[in-house]
Amino acid sequence: MTGESEAAGDALTGGIIAGTVEGATRGSAREEHAPQTRNCLNCGASLSGAYCSACGQPAHLHRSLLSLGHDILHGVFHFEGKIWRTLPELFFHPGRLTRRYIDGERVKFVSPMALFLFTVFLMFAVFSITGVFDGQGLDPDDLPAVASNWKEGNEAALKKTNEQIAALRVELADPSLTAERREQITKDMTDLESAGAVMDALARGDWKAVAEIDERQDKAAIKIEAAQDGATGSQWPPPGSKLDLAIKQARDNPMLLMYKVKTNAYKFSWALIPLSVPFLWLLFFWRRDIHLYDHAIFTTYSISFMMLLTILLSVAASAGVSAAIWGSALAIVPPIHIYKQLRGTYGLSRFGALARLIILLIVISVVISIFTTLLFVLGVI
Repeated sequence: MTGESEAAGDALTGGIIAGTVEGATRGSAREEHAPQTRNCLNCGASLSGAYCSACGQPAHLHRSLLSLGHDILHGVFHFEGKIWRTLPELFFHPGRLTRRYIDGERVKFVSPMALFLFTVFLMFAVFSITGVFDGQGLDPDDLPAVASNWKEGNEAALKKTNEQIAALRVELADPSLTAERREQITKDMTDLESAGAVMDALARGDWKAVAEIDERQDKAAIKIEAAQDGATGSQWPPPGSKLDLAIKQARDNPMLLMYKVKTNAYKFSWALIPLSVPFLWLLFFWRRDIHLYDHAIFTTYSISFMMLLTILLSVAASAGVSAAIWGSALAIVPPIHIYKQLRGTYGLSRFGALARLIILLIVISVVISIFTTLLFVLGVI
């Protein structure tokens, strides 16, 4: 009996301990997953579920690198499902996507502006890699050799220029020189000293000094031209003005102008939307059920698709796909996509969508011309 009592006592004690441990575990789990006993760490409101009813913040906050990566993707593009619902609709049912978003079905899809901004970033990143802007890509492995060759060539040119300046100084010291020859030597020395200063600034990486030297030379050349022409007051833009110098610099350095145009295209790509909306409004101005907001959503989704298509075709071209294939796609796909988006968004008949498509194709060429002109103007000034 004594042994049985001790065994029963041990079993009872073990059961109590196990029950206590299990109860503590369940209690901690309930404490972790039952946020109704806590307040939101963001706004202080009482929690009654998995999310705060006041600000929407999750009740349970993760603290790990994996959760940080998820937050980045979520914040940039809502990757947890939205993108996979948005892209198929955008590619194959653009009108239905635009209509659903306008009518208020928005949580399911990536917003037009978020998609547009991400696509702009992606397009210029891909173009930089594939070399679309420059006509060819540059192998990163070649960069050290290019930099080394340029540095050696610049140093050799600077050394030769200094030798020429020294030789001219020796000749200039000759008292028997004629006035005409002395004037020519002085001019040559001035030009060589300016060239040497530019090469020295390039070697030091002082781009500000290069720009200042170039500007001084431009002003001096313009003053000489104006004095020779005798028409300083009648020229526009005025010689030596900022605009005149900018135009001359763009004419003399077209590569710099193209670089500015590419940079401005990235920064001001959003201007395509306000440039396009007024033209689109003219096609439906008599319909009271269509608003400017609807046109803005249509335009933003449409431009996003065109940029994504351009990315795919540029990658295909870089991969060696025949120009006949990607060129045909570039010519055929955009009109079909716009046609389908017009029909689905505005509920048009086949004839109505086709007629507006023809007008829109003309409008697109006008908008692109205006946008390109603005880019060049900004690049010049």
